[in-house]
Amino acid sequence: MESIATALEKIMDKVLIITGECPKCGGPMRKWKNTNKDGTERCAPVCTAADCGYREMTKLHQSKERVMFDEAKMKDALTRLTKTSIVTDRSIFSNRFEDYRTPDPETKLAKQRTLEWAADIVQGKKIHAILTGSPGVGKTHLGMSILNFSMKKSSYVITCSVVSYRELLEQLKFAMNDPEARKQIQGALMTEIKKTDLVLIDDIGAELGRLEDNQQATAYDVDVLTSLAEARLDKATIFTTNLTSKQLIHAYGERVFSRMMNNASKEYVMNFKETTDKRRNPI
Repeated sequence: MESIATALEKIMDKVLIITGECPKCGGPMRKWKNTNKDGTERCAPVCTAADCGYREMTKLHQSKERVMFDEAKMKDALTRLTKTSIVTDRSIFSNRFEDYRTPDPETKLAKQRTLEWAADIVQGKKIHAILTGSPGVGKTHLGMSILNFSMKKSSYVITCSVVSYRELLEQLKFAMNDPEARKQIQGALMTEIKKTDLVLIDDIGAELGRLEDNQQATAYDVDVLTSLAEARLDKATIFTTNLTSKQLIHAYGERVFSRMMNNASKEYVMNFKETTDKRRNPI
């Protein structure tokens, strides 16, 4: 009758292969014969000799490597965010739900609703959502919070960008007389923005001036927004604006508005009606 050790050896030989000697005890180092579906190893080789602690050492190394990998992935995602975004105030990148103040029912509702949007995005939903209301109520803060939440909860797989619409227009107009700058903005950067998983298009309508002036966007501005909105039709996109739906239609036309609202049911609209300007009235 064969020993338990011999029987175990036979079982291991069916599913494991020897890759060398253990650097600690000289026993056999083994790994799985089969790999993961993507071709990667199921785990690093381990020593299968009895009473050898190299298995624990291997697990420790794997844990450290995983932490380093996760940190590198996070760094890459955040670097991509900053490089593919067009903003005037880079401090917005640090905005998170934890920092959003909710002194009244409306801000509490806004935080709850946008957290739900972010959860939907992490689950793979290609939602269009819109935050409307007066300046200073926290639309940009919540929009950026959605991006940070989505990146973190997806283990930084979801790629994100922020576009300050007014700043984008300024850069494009400035670059009209500079072929190299125009190529950089309209080429590489715009391509990245269009293919990114999740984009925050911030402050639509800020370029129009005071709302009471009943301004209409120029044909060029409409073309730029149309290009962005059409490129984002089947991708998760957050819009913020000081304009009402009627003002958006008046300023940019039905075509642009319908593309912005693509997949945006009532649950993906947050309209601030009561919250005051937090920048003027800090809480």
